[in-house]
Amino acid sequence: MQTGELRGYRGLIDRQAEHFTTINDHAQQHGADTSGYTGLLALLAPAVTGVAALYGETLNLANRKMLELGEKLEDAATKYDTNEQETQSGIAAIGSSLEATDTPTIGGR
Repeated sequence: MQTGELRGYRGLIDRQAEHFTTINDHAQQHGADTSGYTGLLALLAPAVTGVAALYGETLNLANRKMLELGEKLEDAATKYDTNEQETQSGIAAIGSSLEATDTPTIGGR
């Protein structure tokens, strides 16, 4: 397992998650603007505001889920690294104990 790649994916996911925030900001500033609604369009203002709020909540949820995924990738990479170090230490300990063991002889040779 290349844990560096997992950490790289985490960085990619974090950057992608930021896009959801940028899109939400733009949608709230421009897409939800009902200031120019007059006449019959004024009746649609609450619907536009409600849809924009729902859209924003969806984007915020997507952002949170992406960040959670990034954290899980980082955790997985850390666990792989820890496991790799523990395994290498265990193998080294076994090797040391084998080297310290006297070689059996047959017939006193």
